[in-house]
Amino acid sequence: MFQRLTDFASRVCPAAFALPLLLLLAEPAAIAQPSAANRAELEQRVLDIVHMFETDPRYNRGKTPQQIKDGVEFVTGNVLFVLGHETGHALISVFEIPVLGREEDAADALASLVALKMGNSFADRVVSNAARGWFLSDQRDKKEGTSSPFYDEHGLDLQRAYNIVCLLVGGAPEKFMGLANEVKLPKERQDTCRFDFSNAEWSWGEVLKPHMRKRDDPKTKIEVNYAPAGEYSTIAELGRKLQILESVAEWLSEDFVWKTPISLEMQQCGEDAGTRWLPTAKKIIICYEMIREFVQLHRKFGQAALVPGAMKMSKNKKIVVAAKPSAGKSGSQKAFRRARR
Repeated sequence: MFQRLTDFASRVCPAAFALPLLLLLAEPAAIAQPSAANRAELEQRVLDIVHMFETDPRYNRGKTPQQIKDGVEFVTGNVLFVLGHETGHALISVFEIPVLGREEDAADALASLVALKMGNSFADRVVSNAARGWFLSDQRDKKEGTSSPFYDEHGLDLQRAYNIVCLLVGGAPEKFMGLANEVKLPKERQDTCRFDFSNAEWSWGEVLKPHMRKRDDPKTKIEVNYAPAGEYSTIAELGRKLQILESVAEWLSEDFVWKTPISLEMQQCGEDAGTRWLPTAKKIIICYEMIREFVQLHRKFGQAALVPGAMKMSKNKKIVVAAKPSAGKSGSQKAFRRARR
């Protein structure tokens, strides 16, 4: 979500949310983003949730204030990022944007770019947390013995994680080199990430330019809905307090000309939990169950090393992680892994 993709970033805040969600500045302003006011409001709402958790024994037991803040920002960053990712699918679908390569990778790139364009410390933490989420997801799957679906339309979790980190360090090396080093992204690869970032930024900026709303163009109403949540009522209430959907809706209404309006909804999804863009209904869905998975992921693996083990050179001269997978066996996370878009 970022000059207007950038203004949006200032209006809505990242992320991933974040999202991220995302717009680029090609020449003066080719990619849109949340405005500064919107972003500041979201950041304040996140802090309000942190303070609420700090004083509630249901959430603060055994946790330091910093751990509570880290957990809230981790979940917020990952939710914002997946919203930005699905926004990428919506833009491609509604505006009939051609995609050369895998659409899932293009959507990840857009979410990363929007967060980068927001350009403040909160947005930086949001997009960093989105990348961390993919690394921790990989750690969880290895411990649980969950197999990787190599045939899936999405890249593997570690591939997506490293692609996001590469875009971040390519776009703002002064901010994200520490993260790149933490996940052991080799210097040789870091040096090429600037091209990856520039290519993604220019490409998204060019395809979005014809659809940017001019100052005098009417705004399209983007509907937002929080469906009945059942056992996830606490998550639904926190979603309403954060107004994440409202922030994204404002960005999309402010920055784009929609011939066909779209809508955003949080809902209870059952076994098919995750996020998705529904092209027929013109709706972005984010499931309460997926948000719960982010909470549990951080609770169980938030303190784990993002890339355990040493790096080594393989026989074909590729740098790989020399970590030993866990022998544990469990399929409890398979549905979530497939559903997370």
